[in-house]
Amino acid sequence: MRQLKGVEFPNLEAVHDEALRSAIDLLDDTAAEGGQQGWAVRVRDANGKIVLAIDFDEAKRKKAAAE
Repeated sequence: MRQLKGVEFPNLEAVHDEALRSAIDLLDDTAAEGGQQGWAVRVRDANGKIVLAIDFDEAKRKKAAAE
């Protein structure tokens, strides 16, 4: 698990966009390894509550649609 330092965003849409970009980047970084089944990017608020999750299946679909 990789945990990054907190960043503030103006709204939930911006959070979603960044989480999706991060998930796609991770897909690209780990493509040769495979095994991303069940992986997800989870975004937490300042209190540690999960406010958004992007699973890699969603990221794969969005990436394929953009190509």
